[in-house]
Amino acid sequence: MANILIADDSPFIRTAYKRVLETQADFVVSSVCEDGLEAVNKCSELEIDVAVLDIRMPRLDGISASKTIRENNPDISVVVVSAYDDWSYVKDLIETDSKSKAYVLKNSLDDIGELIRIVRKVMQGHLILDNALIEKLIGYYERHSSDTGNLSGRELEIISRGCKGMTLQEIASDLEIPPADVEVIQGLVEEKLNVSGDDYLSAQANSTIAFLNLCVSLSLE
Repeated sequence: MANILIADDSPFIRTAYKRVLETQADFVVSSVCEDGLEAVNKCSELEIDVAVLDIRMPRLDGISASKTIRENNPDISVVVVSAYDDWSYVKDLIETDSKSKAYVLKNSLDDIGELIRIVRKVMQGHLILDNALIEKLIGYYERHSSDTGNLSGRELEIISRGCKGMTLQEIASDLEIPPADVEVIQGLVEEKLNVSGDDYLSAQANSTIAFLNLCVSLSLE
């Protein structure tokens, strides 16, 4: 059973998220909070597995709350819900650690299954970026990267799906290629981005972070 905390200053949003998450037999919303400071305190008092935090809240914003929550309990997974597709917010969220975190845009949660999917993925240790943000990053990279040493289209497909938290098997099925081919392409991605990992999950997260940083560096040139 997963114990979930929801923090949002909108009572409508709090109720909506609670109803969606509790459609799952193995999800329990243990706490509903109106601001970030209350969320931090509740995570210290209760056994929470996942904190779903709005980015803009009274007293303490979602990203600051997430950092304090993780400092106090590194095992709590974090989902930050935002109206802003700004890369700087994502970098701020993952600057200290990236495991079991998600940055999702509110519009994406119009699909009720998306919140459920993301909560399950962060509980498995994935780093998740919103689909719209991923597309924005890849589009920016394609427009601004040089012709030399570019990531290929297939490599960008692997990065995109990794950012969504897809497993090796899920990526292989989605792209209709053998899992061994996914591993080979992932290896090329890691080589080009100069990252590695202890396992596929950590390598995937490190690739996501490196790709985000690469896009940011291109924007500063």
